[in-house]
Amino acid sequence: MTSRPVDYILVGLGNPGDEYTTTRHNAGFLFVDYLANVMAMDQKWPTPPVYQRRMNLSADVQDVVFSYTKGAVSNSLRIVLVKPLTYMNESGVAVKKVMDFYQLTDPKKVIVVSDDINTLPGSLAIQDGGDLKSLAGQKGQESIGTVLGTTNFIRFRLGVGKPLSGSTTTIPQWVLGPFSHDNKEMDLFAWLMGHTTQALLEFVQTNDLKLCRKKYTKSKKIPSGLVATESLISPYRVEGM
Repeated sequence: MTSRPVDYILVGLGNPGDEYTTTRHNAGFLFVDYLANVMAMDQKWPTPPVYQRRMNLSADVQDVVFSYTKGAVSNSLRIVLVKPLTYMNESGVAVKKVMDFYQLTDPKKVIVVSDDINTLPGSLAIQDGGDLKSLAGQKGQESIGTVLGTTNFIRFRLGVGKPLSGSTTTIPQWVLGPFSHDNKEMDLFAWLMGHTTQALLEFVQTNDLKLCRKKYTKSKKIPSGLVATESLISPYRVEGM
């Protein structure tokens, strides 16, 4: 682990356990694993991403230095990827422990990625600030806001939509249900993970949330050129289990 200060803590929300792996509520976990693999390929790491299981932090963490070139200037960022082990509704407990451990006090340096039932599948919402009501509908984000006592953390909310009108499926059943091939749902989410990766990496390099929101969240159209997706799971290992 490098001694340089942490630039960002990136938290993917979800529930631990094999039974939750491909559920809509685990969109944050799926995304962080996807992003870690994108970073691994970009940085030419020799192995798939490796998380460390840190029970003292109630989370699996991966501490990475991401190097990039912007124009003629080379730079790097220290980013800690986090997957809480607390289950969704207590996510704030893990986030606070991780912030304290890495001595990060600015909530604007915390990026939380989660599912969002109020955003259409294939669409991205980016938020920061507001009151606690702005976190409503996502229990993990509500927990983080309550524990930190602020909403000034960055939220990347991945659209998973809601059950169709007239459906007998409840919201809890929907978010705890798996992504499916119906209506190209898996294809849309796979595309969204790539789209969100572009948005997030641009944000951490520019710190311009307004620009990223304008560039990546306006389209409500179904993206063209979707690729048929058989799995949303990205390879990784966990050490210290």
